[in-house]
Amino acid sequence: MADSFLKIMDDSAKAAIFTKFKSYFGLTTQSTDIVFAPKGVCQRRIAEKRGSDTVEFISLWRSGIGFDWNRGNMSLARNGVSLEYSLPDYTAILTAKAVPVKITYDVWFWSRTLDKINNALETYLFWRHDNPNLVLNYLDTYPLELDLLFGDIVDESPIDQEYDKGLYFVYRMPITLEGWVFSTFSSKTILDIYVKLYLREGTPPDQVDTLLDTFHITSTSIS
Repeated sequence: MADSFLKIMDDSAKAAIFTKFKSYFGLTTQSTDIVFAPKGVCQRRIAEKRGSDTVEFISLWRSGIGFDWNRGNMSLARNGVSLEYSLPDYTAILTAKAVPVKITYDVWFWSRTLDKINNALETYLFWRHDNPNLVLNYLDTYPLELDLLFGDIVDESPIDQEYDKGLYFVYRMPITLEGWVFSTFSSKTILDIYVKLYLREGTPPDQVDTLLDTFHITSTSIS
């Protein structure tokens, strides 16, 4: 089964976030240095990936999804848009319907060094002025540019547990993706149109020919 477009957007957001911030924490490998999970299980998940209990990593989780009424194109959702015809006989057409959605991700930076997080936070704050979007290809063919929106940073560091679990810092940053959810289907195309013309009795043949040429009619049955 092919991946849903929601999963494609999740994976793309994960890759973009890792690429943007990995250098601040000395991270190199996406498979072991970033985890897609809720905050409460992130440390367990990253330990399973690495085989040890460490803190320097990035995590994210899709925390919400909703219809984007500001981009609510009802025609696109109800009627769709034609993408391509089947070849060589053009007997079917590929049509896509789409609804606009806002997908909210929570991103966490985990580190034992507060200054590493501070440097990453500064980049996060400037990101909105540095081409903040994801570029994806729908069906590997049709390019989409999805905008990213940003919110307030929240300190979720467990400082009160310093003497029980050790000192480390956790900061959460929301990122909202203005995405789309697609539905694609094939429908038959109209190849022939049959037209019945009623002509006034005694119409000259040359006028009949002119009329047929105007409507590009190639065969007739006139009685």
